[in-house]
Amino acid sequence: MNSLNFGYSLKNIPKSTNKDYLIRIINMTEKFLIRARWKAFFYLNPDCKPTNKDTFGFKSSKPTPHIKELDHFETEIYNLLTNIRFESFTNQLQTKMRNNVKDIKNDDKLLVKADKTTNFYKLSTSQYRELIEQNITKDYKKAPPDLAKSITTKDITIAKSLNLDTRIEVLAQKEAFITLKDHKPNFNNKPSCRLINPTKSNIGVISKQLLDNINTKLLQHIKVNIWKNSYSVINWFENIKNKSSKSFITFDICNFYPSITEDLLHKALSFASHFTNIPTEHQEIILHSKKSILISNGEQWTKKHDSNFDVTMGSYDGAETCQLIGIYLLNLLTTEMNIECNLGLYRDDGLIVCEGTPRHIEQNKKQICNFFRKFNLSITIEANKKIVNFLDVTFNLTNQSYKPYTKPGNTILYVHKQSDHPPAVLKNIPENINKRLSSLSSNEEEFNTTIQPYQEALSNSGYDFKLKYNPTPKSNNNNKN
Repeated sequence: MNSLNFGYSLKNIPKSTNKDYLIRIINMTEKFLIRARWKAFFYLNPDCKPTNKDTFGFKSSKPTPHIKELDHFETEIYNLLTNIRFESFTNQLQTKMRNNVKDIKNDDKLLVKADKTTNFYKLSTSQYRELIEQNITKDYKKAPPDLAKSITTKDITIAKSLNLDTRIEVLAQKEAFITLKDHKPNFNNKPSCRLINPTKSNIGVISKQLLDNINTKLLQHIKVNIWKNSYSVINWFENIKNKSSKSFITFDICNFYPSITEDLLHKALSFASHFTNIPTEHQEIILHSKKSILISNGEQWTKKHDSNFDVTMGSYDGAETCQLIGIYLLNLLTTEMNIECNLGLYRDDGLIVCEGTPRHIEQNKKQICNFFRKFNLSITIEANKKIVNFLDVTFNLTNQSYKPYTKPGNTILYVHKQSDHPPAVLKNIPENINKRLSSLSSNEEEFNTTIQPYQEALSNSGYDFKLKYNPTPKSNNNNKN
């Protein structure tokens, strides 16, 4: 398995062909005119008010009405498109990207993306099939032939009950794929993968919004630390008193998404219903959105031990489901288990700070392991640490500091100045990077000790910008939780 790094960010935009550009701009123009027609229609017909029903973001399939008052305007817009002229240009980055695309097309190996780094790996077809088969058969079994039909039938029933059957598309079956966890120990000898299932019902879009509303209301009553980004973790860390007398415990819930069972979700919803009203039909939608199938080589697979219930990686409401479970578990951990620690959770990553002897902290560690085991959740856990790397920040209790962190083996890459991004976007990239690195640093000294690889990455991306410590006022960060 050979690693490959292109040496530039894959967020760089290659220059499109004239034909591709015209197709895209025509498509965007048509979308704009559709919105303009509807706006004009409701302006000219005030009695025809748009529906107030909750469409959950699904767009109407109704054809746009003809607005004769817009005929001249639309004609002039399309005339603009016919007068577009193109100028030829190229640069070093664009040439390199074109050559890489040619090499990829001519290579008989597959390129598989790493999970949390910028690396790619070249695999033969047989190697890839072996890895994906191992990851599927580990947790999945062959599904009944009518499973997809039964899921679609229920989808239609839900869509009709919400009067959205003309807006929601049926379940589209797509092949599952993997990414490689090259940041895990012993990866070269025993590659670990993340299985991604892109076959997902659009009912998950509705479930996502319902769960987000439930979580928001729940967090107004339950005072637990459910972090959404690095800034909220930093805010938590800064509020810890007597840091030097405390120690960290870190844990990672292994395979959190697929390990969530239907019973655990039922318990979490039942818990949440004590603080916010969750109608039965909403619970049915949330639970049904977890009914899924996995497609590989055209064959249908389903979970081994939990019927066809599955919180899949890539699902519309996966993050919101994990957040609800996280709130439920943290509340139990801090109340019923009587853990005398300050703790929080970011999806499947947990961070705890405790005060006590090393032996006492080890006892807390064992208690936490036993707690998660009750829910059939396995964790990796480390205790009695003064310094931890959490998300993209290194936290240090001894000197009460924090600074930016990047995973070993990960190459820092930024969008290049020669990318085909809009000029305004390229102009703001260096300043935004500087602002983020400053926000992830507790002081100028920590900033200066870590910026060298970031400065090199910025220079290699064509920017003449010197990174300089410029902290954002704390009030701005506190709002980002």
